[in-house]
Amino acid sequence: MAYDLQLSHIGKVYDNGTPAVIDFNLDVDKGEFIAFLGPSGCGKTTTLRMIAGLELPTSGEIHIDGQEVSHKPASQRD
Repeated sequence: MAYDLQLSHIGKVYDNGTPAVIDFNLDVDKGEFIAFLGPSGCGKTTTLRMIAGLELPTSGEIHIDGQEVSHKPASQRD
């Protein structure tokens, strides 16, 4: 099954060694509505910034409409 948004084993570790997101997986179908909830510092904003292309993941893959965009900045995504 193809998803409109798919995060596979996404991880982000900042340059100072701080892990922000560890092995996160998510599949979102077209028309599906989701919300990220959790305590401060759990990686919600970092995950959204990686989806948007404002942060590049340290590991894993992001697919949007079947296209792998993990290491493309926001300006190079449709």
